[in-house]
Amino acid sequence: MRSARYHGLQDVRVETIPEPTILKGSDALVRVTKAGICGSDLHFFNNGPDLGMVAGTRLGHEFVGVVEAVGGDVRNLKVGDRVVAPFVFSDGSCFYCSDGVHSSCTSGGIFGSPFWGEHAGGEVEGGQSEFVRVPEADGTLVVIPGALAAAEHDTAVLPLGDVFATGYHGAVQTGVKGGDTVVVIGDGAVGLCAVQAAALKGAENVVLVGHHADRVAIGTANGATHSADDKAGDPAALVAELTEGRGADAVIDSISGDASIKQALSLVRDGGAVSMLGMSHFFQPVEQPISAVFMRNVSLHPGVCPSRAYIPELLTELEKGTISPGVVFTHDLPLEEAVHGFEIMDTRAEGSIKVALTP
Repeated sequence: MRSARYHGLQDVRVETIPEPTILKGSDALVRVTKAGICGSDLHFFNNGPDLGMVAGTRLGHEFVGVVEAVGGDVRNLKVGDRVVAPFVFSDGSCFYCSDGVHSSCTSGGIFGSPFWGEHAGGEVEGGQSEFVRVPEADGTLVVIPGALAAAEHDTAVLPLGDVFATGYHGAVQTGVKGGDTVVVIGDGAVGLCAVQAAALKGAENVVLVGHHADRVAIGTANGATHSADDKAGDPAALVAELTEGRGADAVIDSISGDASIKQALSLVRDGGAVSMLGMSHFFQPVEQPISAVFMRNVSLHPGVCPSRAYIPELLTELEKGTISPGVVFTHDLPLEEAVHGFEIMDTRAEGSIKVALTP
C-alpha cells in the first residue's frame, strides 16, 4: 500500500509499504477513503526529534473509511461499515473512557505519532495511508449514519475526529451558553471550528481574533458575529463595547502560546473561563503566572480533546445541518501529493487552511 511517512525534519515521503493485518482480536482493518493533514502534523514536520518522532513513522491521525476486516473480539462493527476515527484510539471501557476523557485511556494512543500505545502491538499506524489497523476498534471507531455514509460526505465528517471536536471541546470546557460573548483567538482550522461550536452553543456574540482576511471571511460566514485583526490593534475595546466593559464570558485560545494566553487572560471577564487548545506552549516558554487570574476567579482549561466523546453528538448536528465542518478544507489532494500538502500548509501557500488527502 501507499503511505505518507516521516523521515526527518520537513522530510515526508509517500512510499510503498506492506498492508497492515489484524494482530489482535480487538483490531479492525480500515480502508481509508479520506485523510487530513492537521496542524499537529506540522509540529511533527518541523519539530519531530524534539517530540520523539522516528524515521519511518506513518503519519496522520484524521481519517474516515470503510471497515475491511475485524478481529474475533470485535462486536460493534462489521465489514462494510463506513466509520470515522477519533485521533486517539481508546478501549471505551476504562475509568477514563467511562468518565468521558477518552484521550487519557489506559489502553490508548495517538495515531501516526510517537504517542502510539505500546500495548497496541505492531508498528505505528497513521491515517495518511491506504489502510490502517485500528486497535481497540469497538471503543474507537464510530459508524457513520446512513445519511452521511457516502464518499461525498467524507470531507464534512472527517473534521469531527479532531479539529472540529477540538473547537467544540473549547466551547464545552468554558461552558458557553445562550447569550454569552465568546472570543476565539486564532483563525486556523481549530479556531474556525471553535467559532461554529460557540454559535452552536447559543453564544450571542462570537468574536474571531485573526489577521488572515480569507480565513476571517470563512469565520464570519459560519458563526462569527464580529472580528478583530490582532495585528492592527488590541481587540479589547471591541470586547468591552459588547460586554459593558466586563470582558468576554469565555475565551477559546486555539494557539496557546505565551502571547495568545496573555491576550486571552486580558479579554476574559472576572468569573469567566479560558480554554487553551493549541500546542504552541510545547515550543516556547509560557510566563503567565497563576496570580494574574487568582483574584479574578478565572477558570483555566488547558487540555487535549477527548474527541471520541463528542463524535456521536456532532454527527447528529451534521445530519441536522447545524454545523459545516468541511469549510476548513481548502485543498483535496491525492495521497500521492501529500508532500505538497505538507509544504503548502506549512507555508500557508495557495490560501491553504487545511488539506485533505484521498488515497
